[in-house]
Amino acid sequence: MLVRNAVSGCVAVAVASVAMTGLAHADAPTVQAPHTAAAPRVTVTPTMAKQKATVTVKVVGAPKTCRSVWARSDAFVKTAALAKKGNPPVYAGPAGVKANAAPGPHQVVVGGVGCGKWTAKAKLTVLAAPKTVKGKVISKTGVHVRQQPSSSSRITGAYRSGQTIDLICRKVGQPVGGNRTWYQVKTPKGWVTARYVKANGPVPYCK
Repeated sequence: MLVRNAVSGCVAVAVASVAMTGLAHADAPTVQAPHTAAAPRVTVTPTMAKQKATVTVKVVGAPKTCRSVWARSDAFVKTAALAKKGNPPVYAGPAGVKANAAPGPHQVVVGGVGCGKWTAKAKLTVLAAPKTVKGKVISKTGVHVRQQPSSSSRITGAYRSGQTIDLICRKVGQPVGGNRTWYQVKTPKGWVTARYVKANGPVPYCK
């Protein structure tokens, strides 16, 4: 009889202990992971650009203390000031690529006034300028530069007879004297017919 009472007492203590443990867990505060702010993100659009082109730098997640934000790169003509918009703020602005920027990857660094030591980085790839082939105007009266590879297109300039010019690429256009090839030129920007221009080497097709 004493043994039975002792066992019953032990069971009761065990049940009470489990119940109290459950209450303790139920009453314990939930531990939450500390909030981590999203890392600032910098984008350059387009990521690949030609010399003398304009790209857009955009920053999301800059420190709230920033009074102004800028973007710098050895490929840029000058430091670009980024305008603030929205809440949370997004900073964005245009940046000009140098005419003599070296082809290849360049680092874009973003920082600002009031941002402390904060900086963020992105990459811009400058594309190599297309190689040109020299050509000579063989028409005695020179040749017109057209907006499109067609003799009915608007005239954007002209070259004189015997002048040496840079030919960027070629494409098929309106035939002139049976010749359907036209050369793209840079200055003035436009097209000249191959009927009146002799290339000093093979001119690649325009992409």
